[in-house]
Amino acid sequence: MKKNVIRIIAVVLAFTMLAVSFAGCSTSEVNRPIPVETKTDLGDVYFEFTYGELKNILPGDKLATLYENFNKKTDDRVVKLSYYELVSKYGSEEYFNDILALISDEEWAQFTGNQQEVLDYFNGMINDIKTNGSARVSYYENFWINHGDGVVFKSEDGKELENQDKFRAAFRLYADMALKDIGSFLMNLSQEDATKKNADLTDVIYPLGEKTASTLTLNDLYTDEKTNTFPIYTSIVPTMVYDLDEKGNNAEDEEGEYIFVPSELYRTINMVVKPEEASVKKAFTVREKDGIMEQFKVAENYLILNSFEIAFTPCKITAGINAVNDEMAYTTYEKNMIITANITFTGALADYGTVVVEFPCTSSLTYNFGW
Repeated sequence: MKKNVIRIIAVVLAFTMLAVSFAGCSTSEVNRPIPVETKTDLGDVYFEFTYGELKNILPGDKLATLYENFNKKTDDRVVKLSYYELVSKYGSEEYFNDILALISDEEWAQFTGNQQEVLDYFNGMINDIKTNGSARVSYYENFWINHGDGVVFKSEDGKELENQDKFRAAFRLYADMALKDIGSFLMNLSQEDATKKNADLTDVIYPLGEKTASTLTLNDLYTDEKTNTFPIYTSIVPTMVYDLDEKGNNAEDEEGEYIFVPSELYRTINMVVKPEEASVKKAFTVREKDGIMEQFKVAENYLILNSFEIAFTPCKITAGINAVNDEMAYTTYEKNMIITANITFTGALADYGTVVVEFPCTSSLTYNFGW
């Protein structure tokens, strides 16, 4: 009997140890990341560049960053970049045009082939928000004068004056004084004061006073191939995460490179609007002459504004969109202007007399949308 009890206990212990052993070897289910996809396909184009091409153009630090996810950096290793990425990464660099020269005519043709579709997508989205109040809206506005060589002083008969630096120094004081209280004119709506869902956005979203946000057509958009300025373009920038294998380790492909999958897809749409007022008014509120220029009256101890005219330069619209669910996150309207003003210096600056000054300025208004 005693031996039977010992055998039973031994068997139980054996099963117990076996169970514990299996329990120790078992793994919990690996939560592999699920790749997301765009809800709307706008035919985004990505240009392909090889390591061999770019190593002769990009400096070493930028080249290393671009190919940092690859262990093997052979000359035929390909990286894909959208136009938006090219502009944001290298647009201000001296070698930007050398990079663009690598893009074939066939690739450019694809890039410019989806503009109507992109414009329809943007118009439909921003018009739905404004007309139906489908998102909560907050916004902020800025205005600035671009000091520097862009400010030009002329005589009243149109001849450029000597001693431009002297006049620019006086003008900087004038401009800074004028901008001191500009905030009282701007919207200045804080995030806490965002509109409610289904609110009337007629007097919130550009153009103010209109029920529709954008009536832009392709004919209203500006292009200049000499400066690589294109009328409208869109691109998807993904947030990439490591894929996992069955054991929960970073998955690798046949060449031993890590495999990445997109966890977020963020679309950017950029538009450049022609500088004609008729086109600008289809998406912007044009009010500067009766509004912003009033602010310059605070500088009357230094000068008197006799008259002025406003001309537009190409204006920009940038929209950020969650491409997985087609929800717009923000839209920024950048109004670029050249103001030609006839001014008479007064007080301590009276010796400068009456002159004509041309200066560039920008009004930027950003809307943030909450869903």
